[in-house]
Amino acid sequence: GSFVGAFASSNLGDVSPNLNGPVCVNTGEACDYVTSTCGGENKYCIASGPGKDMFESAEIIATRLFSKSKELLSNETAQELSGPIKFIHQWVEVPKQAVDIQLENGTIQTVKGCLPAMGYSFAAGTTDGPGEFDFKQGSSTDNPFWNIVRDFVFPPTTEDINCHYPKPILIASGRIKVPYNWQPEIVSTQILLLGNFALVGVPGEFTTMSGRRMRDAVKNVIVDSGGDSGTEVVIAGLSNTYTSYIATYEEYQ
Repeated sequence: GSFVGAFASSNLGDVSPNLNGPVCVNTGEACDYVTSTCGGENKYCIASGPGKDMFESAEIIATRLFSKSKELLSNETAQELSGPIKFIHQWVEVPKQAVDIQLENGTIQTVKGCLPAMGYSFAAGTTDGPGEFDFKQGSSTDNPFWNIVRDFVFPPTTEDINCHYPKPILIASGRIKVPYNWQPEIVSTQILLLGNFALVGVPGEFTTMSGRRMRDAVKNVIVDSGGDSGTEVVIAGLSNTYTSYIATYEEYQ
């Protein structure tokens, strides 16, 4: 029958098609590595390429995607999937989840999920599209003025601040219910297992590293449960609902 294909989203939270990378458009110098700013301002740090403008760049990237997909489709050494088909879906109330983690010193600590909250770095946007008011990427400290603005709208609780640390809270979105919940507390997750291929549907944009950890965690559970040790795990991000970005603790250091 007819072939149907799609270019779906995976763990793309920190991926950009602007292959020339960011540069200070006002000076030609490199942007600050940590904050993606130029002289303290984010509006001049812009990523571009690989074409001379956004239209040529879009054409180049689209052509590369098409060419690679065509190559994979005609690859005679591709592996045919076989085996059982399994599916699981669940609703997860994130603030009520608890998990044990091992610290660097070897001790075990129990941590729990938080009510949703957007951090200062959220307002900075990206080097593909900077935000306003010169918020900076990678911010791990807050600002007294913006905290006053935040608290006027809806202040986070001490529990919220401690739970999200080291991310400083700009919008306590999980506390705002008018005219409806600003962000979901209960999210949908699912796994589709086709033989030794696992498709993990998650409701957000995972960074490259958080996606790697998610894939490893899912594969370990599959193997520990008697599954194929050669199972390939692929993340399908932006599935079912949206919870913004998922990053690692280390990415806030």
